[in-house]
Amino acid sequence: MKKSSRLYLLLIMTLVAVSAMAWGFAIVSLEGEASILNSVFSREVALVDGTVLQTEALPEKIGEWTYCDYEVPAKAEYSVELKNIVVSEDISTGTPFTVDFTMVNNSNSRLYADGSGCESMPTLSLGTQLKLDRTSVFGVKQRAVSGWIAPNRVRMKEDFVEPGEEFHFEFVSIAPEADNVYREFFQPVLEGVAWLDDVYNVDIEVGESTDEMKEKIKYVFDMSAAASTFVGLDGSIEVDLSEQMLYVRYGDTRVWSMQVSTGKSKTPTPTGNYSVLHKQELRVGRAYPHYRMPYWLGWRYDGYGIHALPYLGNDGGWFWQEALTHIGIPVSHGCIRVLPDNARILYEFAKVGTPVEVHK
Repeated sequence: MKKSSRLYLLLIMTLVAVSAMAWGFAIVSLEGEASILNSVFSREVALVDGTVLQTEALPEKIGEWTYCDYEVPAKAEYSVELKNIVVSEDISTGTPFTVDFTMVNNSNSRLYADGSGCESMPTLSLGTQLKLDRTSVFGVKQRAVSGWIAPNRVRMKEDFVEPGEEFHFEFVSIAPEADNVYREFFQPVLEGVAWLDDVYNVDIEVGESTDEMKEKIKYVFDMSAAASTFVGLDGSIEVDLSEQMLYVRYGDTRVWSMQVSTGKSKTPTPTGNYSVLHKQELRVGRAYPHYRMPYWLGWRYDGYGIHALPYLGNDGGWFWQEALTHIGIPVSHGCIRVLPDNARILYEFAKVGTPVEVHK
């Protein structure tokens, strides 16, 4: 081939290579020899007999450019949302299992994983909660297989995620040797900035857990725990009038707390030790204006009970909305008002005979 022709061919190949690099392509020479100029995507694109074959591209590096070269918005707003949690089924004792959290980045900024190499960028992890930054039984060295950065942190699976995209936190751990149900709590954390979204609970059932274990763990909302801790302990309800708080207990351990509204000074809630005497899904007051009181747990025969926020049958919901603003303030006629979602679960927990302690 003449020198001028070779120069012309080289020029053409160079132009093709530059174009291919801009699109993240990998080039195969016209002679058929593999000549990867700068494959920067995990899935290559080849030029074969003049035909471009393109597959899905995942950006990593193009020369000096990396995914770390990103300008965080001046007014960055960070938010993520949980879509789904999947836990391995039929987990046997002493065997590996997987927990996968599917999330969506609702921020206006790209988010990065720990270890992405972009130390100056916003780094998102999944932290342990209840209590904050506790050591997870599944994150300790002898149990953690993958996904764990530390016993209190799970790494984001993707190196980075764009606004609006889905991403994952996934960990693999070895199940303990005993049958049990573990309730673990997690929350996304933008390291050094803030904890995001809500706290999520995950139940991990290992081996042949008993019905009592499964029942007891259902009402544990204030701590990460193993159900076996509460086996054999009686459940009870405690109401602290000075704090306007209600606690669910197993033995002496408070496992769930919620704010309530008790009696005002003219109609105080009586103190003492009682028990649940009767239950009604909806109790209607005898006297005008006939308050509706869902999930009623009566603990005195003279009309005192624990119930969801009361409402009237013909006011379009006005009284219910007004009562909602009073949670944490003693304004009732003596009953103990509870937010609707809490009242429903508390109604499931309490049995006729469940002890109720009311104190200041």
